[in-house]
Amino acid sequence: MTLVDAADTAASAWLGALKLLAGSQRNGYFRQTPGGTAEIVTGAPFPSLNGVAAVTRDPSPDEIAELAASPRLAEVAWTIHVRGDDVEERIVEVAAKHGLTGSMPLPFMIRELTEADAADVPAARRITNADSVAYQRTMAAGFEAPEPLFTIFAEPAVIELPGATGYLLEVDGVPVATSFGLQVGDQVGVFNIATPPAFRRKGYGRLATAAVLSDAYKAGARTAFLHATPDGLPLYQAMGFELAENWTVFAAGA
Repeated sequence: MTLVDAADTAASAWLGALKLLAGSQRNGYFRQTPGGTAEIVTGAPFPSLNGVAAVTRDPSPDEIAELAASPRLAEVAWTIHVRGDDVEERIVEVAAKHGLTGSMPLPFMIRELTEADAADVPAARRITNADSVAYQRTMAAGFEAPEPLFTIFAEPAVIELPGATGYLLEVDGVPVATSFGLQVGDQVGVFNIATPPAFRRKGYGRLATAAVLSDAYKAGARTAFLHATPDGLPLYQAMGFELAENWTVFAAGA
């Protein structure tokens, strides 16, 4: 499979992961048009987890405009995701009409999994509902943001999603990193890699990521995908992830 084909498959799996997340929430909503554009409402206090996403290589401005006008999006902070750097002007205009006047590139990375990824990560513990407080607290510290923002990720409805695996990485009983995987078919999305400042640059983020890949490979996943932050990009490249493409994200005040 070429990198282009792999990116197409992984992009569809990313959308599938967001569909699962939206479906886990009491007021969540997901609708996908025939052209591959989706309206996503998870209710999470992060704009990137609500909004409109077009995962085809030829996104429809009309479909994006239709979904962007949804009254459901008026209740949440939201974004528009479009694959690629070169975005049609009509899509830019739709985003601006809704106050999404800022745009930023979002690296989309993929990695083929191999038998070597099945190696256990002894320091990583797969979480249960009993670990939700420690998991949420460690994640919030890693992202340097208030704990309540991360409540959704520690809820039983999310932790127990089909294909979901959350992890706490611990050293001498102290949580030092988190990670979360969500498997869709033979693809696994890597999310919520977070290491509190005091524990950074010690390889813990890498181990937390490896824990997701290990269990996912054992469960039948053969490709991993993720969106990388600028700080995380070198880590994922060192782990063998390839930059498949940039996505463009339109957000308010970006």
